[in-house]
This record gives sequence, structure tokens and C-alpha cells, in this order.
Amino acid sequence: MIRSFAALLLISLLCTCGPSPEKAPETDAAAAAEPQQGGVEYASIELSRLEYLYANATYMDATFYNLPVSINQSSIDQIRSTLSGIGVAPATIYPTCAPFGHIWFQVNGKNIEEADIYFQGDCVAYVWYENGKPAYANKMTPEGAGFYQNIINSVTQQTGGGN
Repeated sequence: MIRSFAALLLISLLCTCGPSPEKAPETDAAAAAEPQQGGVEYASIELSRLEYLYANATYMDATFYNLPVSINQSSIDQIRSTLSGIGVAPATIYPTCAPFGHIWFQVNGKNIEEADIYFQGDCVAYVWYENGKPAYANKMTPEGAGFYQNIINSVTQQTGGGN
């Protein structure tokens, strides 16, 4: 099972090496309009920590700062699907980027990992916390970005409007 997750992460690295046509069009336009400089470069979170979540997580909760919804998952298959949206490539977070939301992964009721979710422009990533401070960052896979785009699309449809 852990080997499967490691293989999935390796495949996602190969998929994230080139430009992603699946990325939301508005994020591509914003990124192309203004090159980013002066970002904070983080190392990727250790694979062993993600493997632990893949094997043991029992609950995931995410809140979104500008959406009237939050999500939670208690099925291992759902949690693993969310974890598969985490790429292995490290991420750079630019000064113009703001978190879209925050995510927590639990094992038997105890918070094990948490991250800010970035989903805009050049910032499509998870920034992982350690000791209450940002410490690591991983780019999202195209599937991970699609997951959040689907949430945005669903909320837009349900509320009957755009921004």
C-alpha cells in the first residue's frame, strides 16, 4: 500500500514537470500577466510523512476563506484521493499569493499534518506547517487543482453566480 503511494507520488512528479494545461484558465492568465519575483522557496514535506497519512489518516477537514463551504472526509479512499493531489515537487510562494484555505489530516482524532491551500496564479500548492509555522511546500498535481476547481464550480452553480 505504501509502495503504491510512493509510486503515485513519483508518477505525479513526472506529470508536474511540464506546463499544466488542466490548470484553471484564470490562474494561467494571472500568472502570464505579471511575472512573480521574491517568493519564499520551501522544500517538499518528507515523503515518509505523506506515506504515514496515506496508510493511517482517519479524517481530513478543509476550510475555505472565501467560499461558504468546508469539506471533510472520513473514508480512507476519499482521504487518499485528496493526498494524491499533492505533488512531490517543492513550491515557491510569492508575495502576491494568499491562502485559499486550510487543511488538516487526523489519525484517530489527533491532528497530524496541516497546511495552507494556495490556489491562484503561480501559487497552486500546499504549504505545510511544523511547530505552528510554515515549513514545507508541495505543488499540487493537475488532479489536485481540478479537485479545488470542482469545489469552486459547484459553489458557483449552487449560489447562482460568480465572484
